[in-house]
Amino acid sequence: MVLSMFLLVTFVGYWLHSQYNNEKKNLQVELSRLYHVSINDGEFILFYRNVIKPALNHQDTINFESLKIGSPKTSSDFKKSYIKELKEFIDTNQNYTNIFRAIEASSFIPDSLRDERYYDILRLGYRYQIYPAQILYNQRKKSNDTTQQFLRNIFLRNVAINFPNIKAGHEDEIDRENIELIEKTNHEVLRRGKLGIIIYTRRYDKASVLYFEHYFLHLITEILPQIIFGIVLISLSVFALVVAYRSYLSQAKLNMLRSDFVSNITHELKIPVSTAKAAMEAILNYGISDDKEKTKSYLKMVASEMNRLDSLTSRVLEHSKLESNQHLLKKEETNLNEFVDRIVKSVQLFSANTINIKFTKPNELISIPIDQVYIEGVIRNLIENSKKYGGDDVSIIVNLWQKGLHVYISVIDNGPGIPKEYLNKVFDRFFRVPTGDQHNVKGFGLGLSFAALVMKQHNGSIGADNLTEHGCEIKLEFPA
Repeated sequence: MVLSMFLLVTFVGYWLHSQYNNEKKNLQVELSRLYHVSINDGEFILFYRNVIKPALNHQDTINFESLKIGSPKTSSDFKKSYIKELKEFIDTNQNYTNIFRAIEASSFIPDSLRDERYYDILRLGYRYQIYPAQILYNQRKKSNDTTQQFLRNIFLRNVAINFPNIKAGHEDEIDRENIELIEKTNHEVLRRGKLGIIIYTRRYDKASVLYFEHYFLHLITEILPQIIFGIVLISLSVFALVVAYRSYLSQAKLNMLRSDFVSNITHELKIPVSTAKAAMEAILNYGISDDKEKTKSYLKMVASEMNRLDSLTSRVLEHSKLESNQHLLKKEETNLNEFVDRIVKSVQLFSANTINIKFTKPNELISIPIDQVYIEGVIRNLIENSKKYGGDDVSIIVNLWQKGLHVYISVIDNGPGIPKEYLNKVFDRFFRVPTGDQHNVKGFGLGLSFAALVMKQHNGSIGADNLTEHGCEIKLEFPA
C-alpha cells in the first residue's frame, strides 16, 4: 500500500510538472505572438504619423511637392492619387477613424479596435511607392532614433494589459546570423527553467532574448484546476490508505482477541467436560454404582457441570443474537428500587462469606421500562466481575439515582481497578484485560460486551472509570 501511494504521488507530481511546463510553453508562444502584434501596431502608428496624418492634413490641392511622404522618387501625381484613394478608403471603413483617435490620445491601439483588416490601409500605398518598411528605415538612420524603444514600450504595455503580474527582465544579445541558435533559443530558455522570447533590437543585424520574471503565480493560476484535482486524488488515496490500514489493525486486533477468546473458552468448556468425564468414569470403573449415595452425588456433579456447560454456550448464542438484532427485548415498567434491591439481597445470600455488598437507593421511586431478564444479567455480571477482580475482602456498593432525564445504576468496588489504557476497550467483544496465559480469573470476554449490547438495545450506555484512590466504577445510563 505504501509503495502504491508513493507511485501515485510520483505520478501526480510528474503530471503536474508536465502541465506546468506545457503552460509555460503556451505562455511563451502567447508572448511571442503579442510581440509580433506589438511590432505591427508600432509600424502602423509610425506609418500613421509619417504618412496617413500628413496626407489627410494636406490642404494644397495643386502643389504636392511639399508633402513629404514615400521616397524621393514618389511623384506628385502618385501623392495626389494616394490622398484621394486614402480618403475614399477611410470613408468606407469608419473603424480607422476610431483607431486614429486612439493613436492621437495614447499612441496605442486597443484590442477592441484591432481586427483582421486594419492593416489593409498600409498596403494601399504599395502601388504609389509608399512603403511602411521605408518609414522604419528612415527613422533608424537618424542619430537620435528611438524607434526600438517605442516598439518595446508598446509591447510591454500589451504585456501589462494581458498579463498584469508578469514583468520584463534583462536581455541577452545573440548573433542574428546564427539562424540555428535563434531557432533553438525559445526551447533552450525553457529547458534552463527561464521564460524568454526572441526580439529584434535592430531588425536586420541583431536579435536578443528578452527574459520575463514573476510568471510563476500566473502559471500556477492557469493549472490550478489540475493542482486541485491532484490534491484531491492524493487526499482520497491517503484517506483510503488510512482507512485500509485501520481496518487491517482492527482485523488484526480482532483476530488476536478471537484467538484469546478461543483459548479462554476452550479452557472454560474443558473444565465441566473433564469433571463430568471423571465422575462418569468413577461410577463405571470403580464400583461406585453399588453405593447409591455416592452415585447420586456424582450424578449431581455431572448435572451441575452440564448446566454450567449449557450456561456458557447459551451466553455465546445470546450474545450473537443480540448483536445481530435477532433478539427482541421484552420491556416492562419496572420499579428499580425493588428490582435492584432484590438482586443485591440474592447476591448477599449466596456470597455473604466472600464479599461485602450493599445497596444505596434513593428515597423517591424510580420506574422505567426495561427487559428485567437482561438487565438483571448485566447487573449480576458487573457484581461478579467485581468479585473476580477485586481480590480478597472486596467491598461492593450498588447505587441507584436519577438526574434530569436519565437514570443511573453504578457498581463500585475497592479492587485494583482497570489499567487506564484498557478503559475504552473492556466493552469490546472478546476483550479481556491481559493476564498472560493464566486462567485463574475465569471468563472469555463476552460479559461487558454483552452488557454494552443490552444497554444499546435500551437506548442507554455503559461506561467504566477508575476511582481517585483505588477501585473501579461501572455506570449504566438509561433514558428516564
